[in-house]
Amino acid sequence: MKWLLMALIHLYWTIPKKHRRRCIFKHTCSKYVYQTTKEKGFLHGMHALKQRVRQCRPGYALYTGDDSEEWVILPDKEIIARRCTNV
Repeated sequence: MKWLLMALIHLYWTIPKKHRRRCIFKHTCSKYVYQTTKEKGFLHGMHALKQRVRQCRPGYALYTGDDSEEWVILPDKEIIARRCTNV
């Protein structure tokens, strides 16, 4: 099952980037799930996928502080520091 999930992610990567949604995380959702699946197995990969689907959707807010530190408020109200400058 691990290889099936990884193959589906590879298939997703064949879609041109301009047709994919932009990810708000430093490591894109697909790269994060792929890496987690490769390193920890299918069940951890599915958990990572579920977590990212829940967090990475419209409804987030991006804030920049006086010190140029960026914060993201996710749709599930979790707040994370964001050090990557490209959205």
